[in-house]
Amino acid sequence: MKTLKKSTLKKIENINSLIVIVNNLENTPITYNGGTFPHYVKIKPIKVQNQFVTIESDINEYSFIDKKERYNVNKKSIFGDEYCAKHLEHTLNVILKAFNKAINN
Repeated sequence: MKTLKKSTLKKIENINSLIVIVNNLENTPITYNGGTFPHYVKIKPIKVQNQFVTIESDINEYSFIDKKERYNVNKKSIFGDEYCAKHLEHTLNVILKAFNKAINN
């Protein structure tokens, strides 16, 4: 059974600490995530339990995270698109990028 990498845990801790700052900003962080339609990046604190990571949206409409997403780092996927460790890394990178962009603007 695999567990989360230290770098992934640090990203999660960083994102969780930035949530408070982002919630107090006037503008809402957005991402296009390779598309042409913007999605809001408003999330609740990320929860880690064993090999599972749960990310929950804080809004209902036009959200980057669909209500609640649960990632399993033990799951194998070919393209990294099935809520596995690769998909988690991509999602965390998108969230972190959107947060940093919103804070710096």
